[in-house]
Amino acid sequence: MTDTKKREVLVETFEGSRKKVLNDRRFSLVNGHLAFEGVDVTEITKKYPTPVYVYSEKEIIRNIDEIKNAFSIHPNTKIFYASKACSVMQVLRAVKNTGICAEANSMFEVRKCLEIGFSGDQIVFNGVVKKPEDLEFAIANDLYLINVDSFYELEVINEIAERLGKVANVCVRIEPNVPSATHPGLVTAFHAKSGIDREDAEKMLRRIKEMPHVHARGLHMHVGDQVPEAEPFQKATRVMVEESMRLEKIFGQEFELINVGGGIPVPYRYDDGDPMEDYLYGGIDSDDFAKAIVEEVHKWRKDIQICIEPGRKVPSSACIMLTTVSCEKTKTNYDVEGNVQDLVEWKFVDAGYSVIGDSLHFGWYFHVLNASKMDQKHDEWVKIAGPLCDGGDYFHQGVDGEFYLLPPKTEVGDTVVFLDAGAYSIESQTVYNNRPRTAVLMITKEGNVELIRRQDTYEDMVGYDIY
Repeated sequence: MTDTKKREVLVETFEGSRKKVLNDRRFSLVNGHLAFEGVDVTEITKKYPTPVYVYSEKEIIRNIDEIKNAFSIHPNTKIFYASKACSVMQVLRAVKNTGICAEANSMFEVRKCLEIGFSGDQIVFNGVVKKPEDLEFAIANDLYLINVDSFYELEVINEIAERLGKVANVCVRIEPNVPSATHPGLVTAFHAKSGIDREDAEKMLRRIKEMPHVHARGLHMHVGDQVPEAEPFQKATRVMVEESMRLEKIFGQEFELINVGGGIPVPYRYDDGDPMEDYLYGGIDSDDFAKAIVEEVHKWRKDIQICIEPGRKVPSSACIMLTTVSCEKTKTNYDVEGNVQDLVEWKFVDAGYSVIGDSLHFGWYFHVLNASKMDQKHDEWVKIAGPLCDGGDYFHQGVDGEFYLLPPKTEVGDTVVFLDAGAYSIESQTVYNNRPRTAVLMITKEGNVELIRRQDTYEDMVGYDIY
């Protein structure tokens, strides 16, 4: 297939994706503009400066309901939202109002969860580095679980719990040695920094038996994030079940729970591709995740509590990022001898990697559309760049290599939308070039657009400096 023919096919495929978006439960067309939960997003940008993130409370609820329904096959399931995906307070409140619990990875994440109304026994504390002050705060607030990640950490937990006269409830995190077909940086159960070796679980439990102020409720694992198939979850759960059964027999007592972590993927691409070739297609859904886990657990016990820690699945599709076309230019690419190679149309937007966060580090794909001209065919090949003084501040993962598709009449002032931007993006923002972190909005379930986090001010950015 020639390059021209390939691009013709890609345009038609992208056009099918654009129409698919307009048939999605979140989106519609209003006066030629994209509407999110019935709200014209171009109207939002008239009131709030871009770049800006917009969450849907309804979509958060829908995603959580999907997970709940998937695990209805095992009623004794406890869901802990991994707050690292997005810990903006109103997002946490929306999650809490659904009746599920929270998982945290730092003392301040725990504090935010407590402040928004989660009780201690609704919070799991995770992470490979929990400082003594972090653990003291967790133990003092009687958290439901602390996932123990090392022998060193266990000794610190024991000392603090004994000093406070508390009993710390823990899970022993093991590495099941199961790879998964996701980004290497998102694999957490194979050659990973997290957890202890499976062979060390017995030794750790024997040590816990000697600690009257530490109580082991069960084992914990996490396969990884954005895992496109069910097999790794099933295989890792099987390892966990086998090890739990072995340890129950050795110690003559039953575990209270099994914590299988999270990892439900999200489809970032809207055409029909192979998830095993590109994990950004998503692949499995909550039902597949639940069936893979429950099938293995039921070979052991049907009464045991299953704990899960979904993160990305909850907020990702519940958010869009809006940015504005702020500049445009045509540039000529030459080879080293000065011969013309091609012409490139550049569209510059006011959101760079300081806004979209760590996703650019992973080479993430976002479905990008011109929300101001949503009714127009997207068939012009362009590169999209951010405003930062950094040669790498452009979007690398496009429809064809580094190229994206926008309508030919895209112009300065148009609103460009990045779909499915709700997970890990806000949490990874920086103030590089002293550009402020963005405001965050929420479209409530009643349909109101509310500011839930303001944009940084100059005073915010210099407030940490001592001069």
